[in-house]
Amino acid sequence: MMPEDQARALRSKVSVRQTKTIAIVSGKGGVGKTNVAVNLGVALSLQAKKVLIIDLDIGMANVGVLLGKSSKLSLMDCVKERSPLSQAVVEATPELHFIHGGSGFTELMDLTDHDVEFMMSEFRFFYEYDFVLLDLGAGATHQTFDFISSADEAWLVVTPEPTSIMDGYAFVKLAHHHANELPVAVIVNRATNGQEALETFDRLQQVSQNFLGKSLRFVGFLPDDPTVMKAVKAQRPFYLFDRTSDVSWRLDHITTSLTGLQVQEQKFLDRLLNRLKKRHNRVR
Repeated sequence: MMPEDQARALRSKVSVRQTKTIAIVSGKGGVGKTNVAVNLGVALSLQAKKVLIIDLDIGMANVGVLLGKSSKLSLMDCVKERSPLSQAVVEATPELHFIHGGSGFTELMDLTDHDVEFMMSEFRFFYEYDFVLLDLGAGATHQTFDFISSADEAWLVVTPEPTSIMDGYAFVKLAHHHANELPVAVIVNRATNGQEALETFDRLQQVSQNFLGKSLRFVGFLPDDPTVMKAVKAQRPFYLFDRTSDVSWRLDHITTSLTGLQVQEQKFLDRLLNRLKKRHNRVR
C-alpha cells in the first residue's frame, strides 16, 4: 500500500481549490455510476465549464465507450514511460476531456518515490479544469480511498433497491473510517419519482446518522427513463441523445448545485412531448 506520506502528498496536489474535484462512487455495480459521471461531465461542459473525467474503474473503459472515443495511453502508461500525463488525455469535445487510469490499482500502490514525484509535477495540468470527476469502480478499498479522499467531496450513486442502500451504507461506513471529514453527497438513480428518491435517501441518511453520526447531503435524483437505455445502445450520453427527456431535465437540477445556474422550467410543449413519448413507448 502507498506510504502515508506519499498518499498525503498526492491528496494535497489533487485537492486544489481552483478546481472542484468530485469522486463519483457506488457501493455496488450496476447502479449507473459511470452514466452519471459522464452525463454530469457533458452537462457541465455545455455550461462553458472545462471538465476532465478520470476513468478509474480499473479494467473497464466505459467512459470512452459512452463518449464514443478510445484511449491509447493510460495515466499509468505515462508514469512508467515518464511521458506527460496530458498525452493520455482524450478530447471528447473542446470542453470535455477524459483520461483512463490504467489496468490495476496494484500498479498505483507500488509507485516509487520517483514515480510519485513525477506525478506531482504532472498533476499541475489539472489546474486547467473547472471540474475533475473521478469515476471509481464499484465498492471501495483501502487503496481507492487515496483517490476518493483526495476529492473535495464524494457523490454516492444508489438506487431504491434495498441491496443498493445497504451497499451504499457500507461505502459511507468505510468513508467514515478512512476519511471522516470527506463530505458525502447522494444521488438516487432510477427512481420512479421524487418521493421514492427522498425515501431512499432518508433511509440511508437515518442509518448513517444513527450509527456513524455522519450527515449526508441529497444532491438530487434521476428518474427511471427509457431514454437512458436508448442512449447507451447508441453509445451516446443521454444528455446529448435527448435534451428534452425527464432524465436530462433532472440532471440540469443537479448541476445547479455546482454552477449556480438556475434551471428553466419545462415548457408546456416539452412536457407534452415527453408524455407522448412515454405513451408511445408503452404502446410499442
